[in-house]
Amino acid sequence: MNEKVVWAIIPARGGSKGVLRKNIKSFCGDSLLNRAINCLKESKCFDKIIVTSDDAEILQLAEINNTYAHKRESDIESEDSVMTDTPVLSYLKTVQENDRPEFCFMVQCTAPFMNPERYKDACSLLVKNPDSTVFAAELAHQFLWEESFKNSKSWEPINHSFYERLGRQFSKKIQVHETGAFYGFNTNNFIKSGYRFHKKAIPIITDKLESIDINDEIDWKYAEFIHNYILD
Repeated sequence: MNEKVVWAIIPARGGSKGVLRKNIKSFCGDSLLNRAINCLKESKCFDKIIVTSDDAEILQLAEINNTYAHKRESDIESEDSVMTDTPVLSYLKTVQENDRPEFCFMVQCTAPFMNPERYKDACSLLVKNPDSTVFAAELAHQFLWEESFKNSKSWEPINHSFYERLGRQFSKKIQVHETGAFYGFNTNNFIKSGYRFHKKAIPIITDKLESIDINDEIDWKYAEFIHNYILD
């Protein structure tokens, strides 16, 4: 894939709520942002790594790590209700069309145990399927239910039969859930659609460690425990 240009864009705002300043807070001696950047570099898949943020300290840390730091033009891009597609899309629109990469990855820095090999897998698959979105996913074995109000309030199964209970080893279909760690796509398709999924989706299966995503203090403490007592 040497002839293909691939960029990685990390959206990292300063106003995280679940864990204050989590993107640059010390996690087992390093920050989540540093870990994400180092993992991307180690994969040797990306021609450019960009950090887009509203926060001066985050942007400074990006520059220290020899990555491109993009200051967001609008505070709206960093609001709680705004999906990360928005700041990534906003950055790409600042790049001249002829200078844009063929492929782009949107990478969250909240998956501290991501393996660089997974980025290699994802980039390789994306190049072979250029109109697809590749995304980090974990095999899902949960029995899911949802509220129903057809007649009266009740609960109905989503991914399994009401009358049949099969163990995961006998599941008739493979099911996955997004971990949110990364999404890779054709840049032009992303800009035209305005969203990370536009045509075809292909999951990149991550293991349990890679699938750990830090959203709140419980996640943070769990990830620290894994790092300090399982991996060491």
